[in-house]
Amino acid sequence: MAIKETYNKLQKTYKLPKFEDMNNEFEITAIENKDFLLREIRRKIAEKIEVYIKTLEGLMQPEPTITNLHEIRALDEKEQVYQLFKKLMIIDRTNIETSIDEDDKKTADFINKCWKQWSDIKKSFLKIVKELKESWKKESELKEELSYLG
Repeated sequence: MAIKETYNKLQKTYKLPKFEDMNNEFEITAIENKDFLLREIRRKIAEKIEVYIKTLEGLMQPEPTITNLHEIRALDEKEQVYQLFKKLMIIDRTNIETSIDEDDKKTADFINKCWKQWSDIKKSFLKIVKELKESWKKESELKEELSYLG
């Protein structure tokens, strides 16, 4: 049975989002083990969340790298970054909690709760990433400090 067929059965049982939507966001057709499909989808969600968390964490507690030094100076909405970080950390910790004592119902609940927040998370994260990208198009004081290193 293909991933889509397995998912569609689970979708009916647990009222999951549409297969196409989940696949578009989390690439669930790349999952190889359909025996634990819900767990694998949870892991796919967690992978994406982890990338977002690491990006935001670098802005809130920057390591002294050129990227972090530049981007933290350019960021206007630090409070929005923190609020998004909090949402993502709740999802991350819920993921860990779910994985400790996992069953299909708990995992499906996790997937559904994440899906309800996903659109807002993406919009917020995209806004931050665009701001960071734009910061690289502008001249900065850091350029002057870097010339000292050369």
